[in-house]
Amino acid sequence: MRALIALVLAVGMAAPLSAAELSISSDPPLPAPNLILNPGIEEGKDGKPKHWGWGTAAPENFRTAWSDKGRTGKCLYLKAETGVMSGYWSQSLKLAPSTEYVLKGWFRINGGKLLCFAHSKTPDGRGIDSRFYASSMRNHYLVPVFLKPEYMAGLDAENWHPFRVPFKTLEKMERVSASLGMYFRAGEVFYDDISITRAKTDLKIAARADEDALLHVKVLAEGEEKPVFDSGPLPAGRKDFEKTVASVSAEHRYVLEVTTRDGKVHRRSYPGGGEDEK
Repeated sequence: MRALIALVLAVGMAAPLSAAELSISSDPPLPAPNLILNPGIEEGKDGKPKHWGWGTAAPENFRTAWSDKGRTGKCLYLKAETGVMSGYWSQSLKLAPSTEYVLKGWFRINGGKLLCFAHSKTPDGRGIDSRFYASSMRNHYLVPVFLKPEYMAGLDAENWHPFRVPFKTLEKMERVSASLGMYFRAGEVFYDDISITRAKTDLKIAARADEDALLHVKVLAEGEEKPVFDSGPLPAGRKDFEKTVASVSAEHRYVLEVTTRDGKVHRRSYPGGGEDEK
């Protein structure tokens, strides 16, 4: 009988198992929607990609195509015969004013210099012009005479490379143009899988644990070592936790990680909603 009583007392004094409820969301929601029209360049007719326009002051200097040599299916293509002028595929979009965005995509370059940029002006003349340049000396006229080709080749023409252009719209800015082209140098380039998305979002996190068991709350961006939020050790008796983590990158997936006082680590991913415990 004494042994049974001792066992009951021991069980009653043991640390309770912690059940945790985790919530993570954002405003605006993730994944951030792509605002570019025909981003994969798959739509079109009569040899022209839908929603994409072509422009240059020297049309005789360029060849353009709705090419089937894309990273995924179709793509934009242009070739500059000389460096006399620049030329661009472009698309104009209505975006929110005073907001951070990012223009991204993929290119494959075979000689020359490319320029990808987001640009606009307000009715009172203020403007933005955010740019990404890349170049290759492949096929440059100096290569066979003065330098070994491998010294001048630059980016591999057989592989696709990413570009990224962050920008922020201005107050009263109504539209922004995304332009992708060649910049005053002979060469050719392919573009595919283009996007414009919101660059920032506000994460909203919440955690609740039984028996006042919350110990530590973190938010991690997948692929990054440093947490975007770290509560540090929470005081004893903490049962609920809520926080808005403002202005984090909208280009990541996030993990809400909650440690309870029994040593368990609870995780919930976002976007995706997967949850695990260890």
